[in-house]
Amino acid sequence: MNKYKKLFGNTLVFAVGSFGTKLLGFLLVALYTRVMSEGEYSTVDLIYQTVNILVPLVTFSMSDAVIRFGMDNEYDHRKVYTCANLCVLFGMTVFMLFTPLVSKINTIGDYSFLLYIYCYFSCFRQIASQYVRARGYVKLFAADGIFSVLTQVICNLVLLLGFKLGVTGYILSIVISDGLSLCMLTLIAGLNKSLDTSFISPKLIREMLKFSAPLIPTYLLWWITSASDRWFIVGMINADTNGIYAVGNKLPTLLMLVTTIFYQAWQISAVSESGQGRSTSKFYSETYDYYLTLLFLAGSGIMMLIQPITKILYAPSYYESWRFVPFLVVGEVFSSLVTFLGSFYMVSKRNATVPVAICAGAVVNIGLNLLLIPRAGVLGASFATLVSYLVSFGIRAVDIRRLVEIDLRILPTAVSFLLMMAQGALLMRSSEHVFLIQLGMFLLMLLVNLRAVVRLVFGVLGQLRSLYQS
Repeated sequence: MNKYKKLFGNTLVFAVGSFGTKLLGFLLVALYTRVMSEGEYSTVDLIYQTVNILVPLVTFSMSDAVIRFGMDNEYDHRKVYTCANLCVLFGMTVFMLFTPLVSKINTIGDYSFLLYIYCYFSCFRQIASQYVRARGYVKLFAADGIFSVLTQVICNLVLLLGFKLGVTGYILSIVISDGLSLCMLTLIAGLNKSLDTSFISPKLIREMLKFSAPLIPTYLLWWITSASDRWFIVGMINADTNGIYAVGNKLPTLLMLVTTIFYQAWQISAVSESGQGRSTSKFYSETYDYYLTLLFLAGSGIMMLIQPITKILYAPSYYESWRFVPFLVVGEVFSSLVTFLGSFYMVSKRNATVPVAICAGAVVNIGLNLLLIPRAGVLGASFATLVSYLVSFGIRAVDIRRLVEIDLRILPTAVSFLLMMAQGALLMRSSEHVFLIQLGMFLLMLLVNLRAVVRLVFGVLGQLRSLYQS
């Protein structure tokens, strides 16, 4: 199959499964802001962010190994799945011993048992879903995303609106959703057939750990860059302010509607098309150009709509969250670029140097949070996040050239970045005709990237025609 057709086809499948789920997940925030106080939502966000870092730690980042080794025909995929689950079981057993320590943490300690259950089901569900994707069951993977979010919506309505369980209801909703998703994947894909003690291979476990273990510091450092500011805000200001900031952080996730859909398909193409010389280099460069254009246009569009979205969706007490969003949106653009470039480390199985760029970003983030939050409040935290992503991108852009020949479009990136910064500054300062000004900035962004946009549109139309004819 043509490499572009394969990438486009997989992207289309993931779009069907992911767009609705991501959008519904974003819209759920509207429910949370109406049934939870700022302090309660702060607790919910801290629990969510804590589980986000616990999952790669207790699973030894096995989901990445499942993708890489599960797609490689040199390995028995049943052994890959069994060995990954064995590692996760060991990690969860060790984590259980430390659960009493979690109960000592302020703000989330009262939910330590529920946090463990939340982490347990998230870990095993993640391994199962990534294994399904690695095996090429992309339609099932997409359907699982829809099923998962629908069950979470139903549970939220029952537990938050019906029983008014607050933070407990939020956690239970995710646990039930992950548990049902795991059952569905197991039944439909027959995952139980890939689990057997006869498939345990110490040699494969060592090989998978050699691949995935270097990624653990990366996840930890990435978490520091993207989520540690919540703890700084709670400690330096208060929990209610962090609740408003957490809602502001949800708006940039609209950008993930674009990036997550594409990246899921891109990982498959990046691995399958590697090692084909100049053809691969051209494919990587053109794909990166399209991705770059989509990111900046989507980011600019989100910034244009920040105020009306916030006013319509969220409870009035959360409206001020829009002020923190401009820096976060620009930061999310460069976070997505860093993630895209990180896929080349996965392709080459050279993960030892992955943490370097993220480490630099994490150090910058901590330093700027300590410096700026006391002086500029929450706005200082959002600016610290942006700068840390810029630092990570700069280092990774230099380092990635050791692995692959790719045109990173530095000049268009710089121009688009300056345009987005100007757009954010105008948004925060303008009080009259805000939307018209933002619309003008979006059209200017479109003009700057017009060449790439035209190529992208014609490319998509060509692939649609190709899929229709086939």
